[in-house]
Amino acid sequence: FDTSSAGHIQAGDEPEESAIRELYEELGIQASKEELQFAGCFDIQYEKEFHGKMFRDNEVAFVYMYTKPVDVAKLILQKEEVESVEWFDMEELDAALQPPRDQRFCVPMEGFQIAKQWLESRK
Repeated sequence: FDTSSAGHIQAGDEPEESAIRELYEELGIQASKEELQFAGCFDIQYEKEFHGKMFRDNEVAFVYMYTKPVDVAKLILQKEEVESVEWFDMEELDAALQPPRDQRFCVPMEGFQIAKQWLESRK
């Protein structure tokens, strides 16, 4: 399992525009700028050898929160990128991401921490 909706910023776009586009493309959710709230950002730096060549990933990830109610049955999943959607309890997911990490999840820990802190700050 990975982040619910993610993608790359297209040339000339702002992060928020990309978040709105990806939310619609991957899950069929039409959100407005007012319905997304910026939670934070983090750096992704990854380096590993694949098929005899080095792969390097160096980017900045922006985290936005969409808090309107979502009916999973009404989502329109982009079949090329999203196989299924499931809800997870934040505490359960937090425990699953701690070492030794539950291999079912590839959610970036930094992004999860930003989302968790954002949610806790609203309690």
